[in-house]
Amino acid sequence: MTGRCNRQLLLNHLRPCEKLGTKQPVGDVVPSATEEGLQFVARCSTSTAADAAADFLATIRRLGFACAAGGAWAGIGRHRQSRFFFVDWPQDWLEFYERTRAFEHDVLPIEARRRLSPFWYSEVVPQFKLSGKQKELYDFGVAYGWKDVFGVPIHGPGSLQGLVTMAAREELKFSVTDCAVLEAMARAVWERCRTVEGFGMSDPAPVQLSPRETECLQWAAAGKSDADIATLVGIQPATAHFHIEQAKKRLGVRTRVEAVAVGVLRGAI
Repeated sequence: MTGRCNRQLLLNHLRPCEKLGTKQPVGDVVPSATEEGLQFVARCSTSTAADAAADFLATIRRLGFACAAGGAWAGIGRHRQSRFFFVDWPQDWLEFYERTRAFEHDVLPIEARRRLSPFWYSEVVPQFKLSGKQKELYDFGVAYGWKDVFGVPIHGPGSLQGLVTMAAREELKFSVTDCAVLEAMARAVWERCRTVEGFGMSDPAPVQLSPRETECLQWAAAGKSDADIATLVGIQPATAHFHIEQAKKRLGVRTRVEAVAVGVLRGAI
C-alpha cells in the first residue's frame, strides 16, 4: 500500500508555497479561521481538557482539516517520555506510524524541535534529504491521500516540547491572519491539556546540585577534563571527578554528556 511514489510526485501533490497564507485553493474556499478560531480560544479557557480537545477537533474539521493530534515529549535519550493529549488520525495510519517507529524520523517532530514558528509540511519537506525511513513514511502519506499538514511547535519549560498537527486531504486556503489564529487555537488547547492534572505531562522537579557540583559540571560543559577542572577550581582531580559523579547521580544519568544536557534543560547549571 505504500507504493513507490517518488519525491517529485509528493511535491506535485503538496505544491509548497513561499509563506503561510499563500496556499492555492481547489474548489470552494474553506470558511475563515479567524472568527471560528477566536471563539474557540474563548471557549477553551473555561473548558475541561477533554472538552477543549473535542471542541478543537470539531472546529478544525469545519475549517477543512480531516484530523488533528497534539502531544508532548520531555527529556533526552533514554529519559525521554512522550504522549498524545489528543489524536484522531485514522487507526490504520497510527498503526503504521507506531509499527515503523516513525516518530524517531518523522519530518514533522524533527522540524518542530528546531523552530518556533508554525509551518506547512509542504514547505519544509523539500529542505530535507530524506533517509530511507523518511522516504517510506513520505510515500505512504502520498498513497494514503494526505495533501498537507499544518504544524504548530510548542516549547515549554526545561526540556518540555510539543507539537499540534492538523492534516488535510484537500488543498486549503488560509490568510496570514487565519494561520495566526490556527496557531493560537493549537497553543490554547495544548496548554489546556498539559496543565490539567492526570491529563497532561508534568515537568520534572528541579534538581538541586551543591555549589561545587554545579561549578564542576559547568566546567565539564565547557569541555574541561578532571585535571583541567582541578586546576581551575583549586582542588584535586579525584575531587573534581567525585563532584561530577555526584551530579550525575542527582540528575539520574550515566554519562557526562547526559549530565550536562539534563543539567542545562532542568536549570541546574
